[in-house]
Amino acid sequence: MKPQVIIFGLDGATFTVLDDLVARGIMPNLGKFQCEGVRGHLMSTTPPLTPLAWSSLVTGRTPGQHGVLGFMQYANANSTSVQLVSSRQFTAETLWSIVNRQGKRAGSLNFVAHQPAPKIDGWVVPGWVSWRWMKRLSHPAGIIEQLKQELPGFDVKKLAIDFEEERKSVVGAPMDDYRSWIGLHIERERQWFEVLRHMMRKDPAELIGIVFDGVDKLQHLLWYYLDPRLTPEQPESEYLRIRDMAWDYFRTVDELLGETLDLYGDKSTILICSDHGFTATREVVYINSFLEKMGYLNWKPETEMVDDGSQELESGVYRHVGFDPSRTKAYALTASSNGIFINVKGRRDETGIPPQEYDAFRRELIEALLTKCVDPETGEPLISRVSTREEAFWGPNMHNAPDLTLELRDFGFVSVRRTNAIHAKRPTILGTHHPEGILIGRGPGIRSDASIDPVWLADIAPTVLYAMGLQIPADLQGRVIEELFTEEHLARHDLSMGGATEAAVAVAVPAGVPDEDTEIIEKMKALGYLE
Repeated sequence: MKPQVIIFGLDGATFTVLDDLVARGIMPNLGKFQCEGVRGHLMSTTPPLTPLAWSSLVTGRTPGQHGVLGFMQYANANSTSVQLVSSRQFTAETLWSIVNRQGKRAGSLNFVAHQPAPKIDGWVVPGWVSWRWMKRLSHPAGIIEQLKQELPGFDVKKLAIDFEEERKSVVGAPMDDYRSWIGLHIERERQWFEVLRHMMRKDPAELIGIVFDGVDKLQHLLWYYLDPRLTPEQPESEYLRIRDMAWDYFRTVDELLGETLDLYGDKSTILICSDHGFTATREVVYINSFLEKMGYLNWKPETEMVDDGSQELESGVYRHVGFDPSRTKAYALTASSNGIFINVKGRRDETGIPPQEYDAFRRELIEALLTKCVDPETGEPLISRVSTREEAFWGPNMHNAPDLTLELRDFGFVSVRRTNAIHAKRPTILGTHHPEGILIGRGPGIRSDASIDPVWLADIAPTVLYAMGLQIPADLQGRVIEELFTEEHLARHDLSMGGATEAAVAVAVPAGVPDEDTEIIEKMKALGYLE
């Protein structure tokens, strides 16, 4: 059996980098793939953050509907405890379940928020899991042992990022160490692909999804070397050496795409998708320090101005301990969400502003963020857009989301640390998330050498169902991307609308697996998603 649809996920991929690599001949398979298919921008969630975005892709819904709100989120709308993202946050049915109900099998590899793995007809090896827990958090039981026995060279540790290597390069290791760090990601992507190939031989499925997340990691650290717009007029040898090492990773991804086409490309629809795009970030906005200067936040007396941030881990639970809730009206909890919570009395505890003052205070706060959070040198606003939670997270999970979500002028992540300044220039250019991701589709009935206007992440799920000839639940928020397909194909294959999706099925954490994985939290700190 060959899969009907393959979602070939490239975490953080952007045409800014890929088009340059295709033009240079570094990714010939991608170049050929584009000529034989359709491409366009795939617009991300607000904010454009990995857990929210991939979850929108696999549910056809916004974060407010599917329930995954960040790498870390409050346990519920009235809780003060914060949880690491997991499959337990899903409140919407996923593609894997929808195709199962219509008689098709599914396989999912390296998707975030898929641990513990859902019990689908097929197989799931989740992403963002420590290697020591992968055996218990994958599905079906025994799949990791099966891979150890049947797949030559399989090493479960390669499926999880080596935290020490990750941290060593992110915090400023010698440039000579970049080669081993990039090599780690190359090995990891090859391992994920070998798992895909093996499972399709042993236990085939009609729908496959796989995410290669090294794209995101390399672009965070090495954006200066990957963005062609930043290339120096006369690059030094060290620059060229590092850039070529980074290109080796993309050569590998292109080889894996070529192998995918050789194995399945004759009959399968393949959708290359990213959860968000990328761009350069040159500055840091210390948002809690701004809130302090505006009189909206007060730190606890013992909170020092230190580099390791205003959060700490205590008994496996991530707690916001740096500020004093009894004297705080608004605060940012994590760096990556770019979200601000308003402290409302009776919401999570008895501190904060009275509920009847919420609307007026929120308007005041939005105005302050847009007009008073400015570059001290130029006076220009540092924040380009502020979205309310009704705008960014409308749905049943809205009340657990940040009250405000910020888009910085350079799209960077805020810092939640306590500092004297509210703004600082970065010593080096880094990469950060951008709302414009990528979609490139190729397969039966899909147009050739064509471009389409931007579409939305939530459009992927109904489009996958249409490509598989299945019914599309009427309550999905996304639409079928009809412009991907030829007129002849659309004429021969009507859209089949079905009933509503089913409720998400909660998955219990297996015995012996901790609710909070401190290793994963430390990894996200190293990558800048948490502080």
